[in-house]
Parts: sequence; structure tokens; C-alpha cells
Amino acid sequence: MLNGGAASVWETWRVTNAPDHSQQPDVPAEPAGSTEPAGSTEPAEPAEPAEPVEVATHDEVTVRRAPKYPVFLIMGALAGVIVSLIVTSLFPFQEGEGVASTYGYFSLWGLTFGGAIGSLVAIIVDRVSVRRAKSVTAERSRVDAPDEAVEGDIES
Repeated sequence: MLNGGAASVWETWRVTNAPDHSQQPDVPAEPAGSTEPAGSTEPAEPAEPAEPVEVATHDEVTVRRAPKYPVFLIMGALAGVIVSLIVTSLFPFQEGEGVASTYGYFSLWGLTFGGAIGSLVAIIVDRVSVRRAKSVTAERSRVDAPDEAVEGDIES
């Protein structure tokens, strides 16, 4: 106990893994005339297992090859950086400015415009792939398991 006898929050609240009262199973009362121990009941004969049921449906689906946008964006940005390197190396530099600072400045522009152009190319390729899309019939198979026999009461 802390603070002169006052219980802390951690001492009064206990966390357990036990289920709440509403989650406890209902225990059926034993009949008065029963002389058998509670655990000695013989299991009932298992019912013959039912066969699984296979359900097949046919759907009309569209199949196409769609581009991956991040790949086009990154490749466009890299192409923009390479183009900015080529452009900055073609022109003469002023004596007060360094090569690295000029290339860094132009590579930011190349990165931005290259990414934008790569995104536009991805959108164009996506529109072309929509035109080339094919409709096919697909078969969807589903196997439903049979209902299991459950003894006792089931609460929902």
C-alpha cells in the first residue's frame, strides 16, 4: 500500500485471463437419481461423416496487364537525374560556382520533372491496357464442408 495506507490503482484492479461471468458456460444440474460419476458417460456413436459439397459458379471477368505506377515514377525520376547530369556537364561553369552545387540544383528539377513524366507515361500505358483488356469466363469453385453434429445446447 502506498501513500499512508491508500491502495493504488494497480493493487485494486487485477487483470486476469479468466472469462467474465457472462462468458462462463452454464453447468447443467445433475439429475438427483444419477449414481454414475460425472465423467463416466460413454460417447455417442459418431454419425457417418457427410460428403463435402462442391459448388461451381461461372463469372465473366476482365483480364488486363496494368502498369505498376511506382516503377514508372522511380524510373522517370532516375532518368531526370541522369538528364540533368548530362545537361550540367555540357555547359561551361562560371568561376564562382562549383560543379556539385550546380548539378545538385538541376538534379532537383530533373528529379521532379522526370517523376512527373514517368507518371504521365504510366497513365498512358494504363489507358492502352484498358483498351486491350479481354473478357473471359472464369469458374469459381467452392467446397462447403458438411455441418458437424454437435451435442448439447449451443448459445448464440
